Amino acid sequence: MSDQDRTTGTGATERQDRILEDLQDAVERMHVLSRSPQVVVASGRRDQGARPMAWQVLFERSLGAKHPPLHYRGVSAVRLQAVLANGYDSDPTLGTVWSGPRLGDAMSGGPVIQVFRADRLPDDVSRALMGVIVFEEDGLSLVGVRALVQELGFK
Repeated sequence: MSDQDRTTGTGATERQDRILEDLQDAVERMHVLSRSPQVVVASGRRDQGARPMAWQVLFERSLGAKHPPLHYRGVSAVRLQAVLANGYDSDPTLGTVWSGPRLGDAMSGGPVIQVFRADRLPDDVSRALMGVIVFEEDGLSLVGVRALVQELGFK
């Protein structure tokens, strides 16, 4: 493949097509259950369909044009109720291991992805939660998450 093909030809077109496919896949799987905090259930598993960057772009765009820098943290399915009730699953630390700026890194931690305002971590974690992305794995389902969100009174 020539340099011309990589920048303007087939390679660029294939890359653009893949990005659009990822975004379309994520849009079709995304179910917004509440706006404050934003609770999204993604149909299917984390390792199927759209790449993590597509999920991150869609989630951040759904928050609006102006939002603070975000950090992501993945946890197990059993922690969902604690996350929604408390705003986080455990006390944060300053290290990059607790949370990070890339959704893809957080996805390895579990199917419940917490989205925090980076400017409120770690001192104000109880008010830092911007949203949660839940993938249907390990017993989590759209119906079950919807019931939990309603039980906790999210709108």
